[in-house]
Amino acid sequence: MKKYILIAITSISLFACNQKATQNDLTAFNKNLVVAKQFIDVFTTKDSTKEASLLADNFTFDATEIGKDSLSKEDLLKGDREIMRTFNDIKLENADYYPGVDSSYKISSEVRVYGTWVSKFASTGKISRMKYYAIFKFNDAGLITNLEERCNLADMSKQLDN
Repeated sequence: MKKYILIAITSISLFACNQKATQNDLTAFNKNLVVAKQFIDVFTTKDSTKEASLLADNFTFDATEIGKDSLSKEDLLKGDREIMRTFNDIKLENADYYPGVDSSYKISSEVRVYGTWVSKFASTGKISRMKYYAIFKFNDAGLITNLEERCNLADMSKQLDN
């Protein structure tokens, strides 16, 4: 009987420790989620100065393009300013945010987002739509240290041609 009680107590203790670790990870995720949403918001309002303030100095950007190494903070901001000039009414529709997971499938403080970018070409007013997936990684100060983005640029090219 003592053996069963010991097993039960051990199981409960392990479960409680896992719950506490998960809660801590969710707390970090929720803090970082605010910053990720803020990053999306300042991009859609074309505020590249505020966008820059959310990025760590050692920020790296992993873009969709094949064959490109990680880009710098300056590279991302330069590209985003060009997007801001090229498109109007930029918004991320149907955005779903989730915590990241580590290699053992435990919740991490990373923020993943799925959605569809919808905007208008500034030159023609034509609507563009592009499915989007990204992973935001953060430092302890709550700044974004890495952004990995995946989207289908071929879809965007087709929309430019039509």
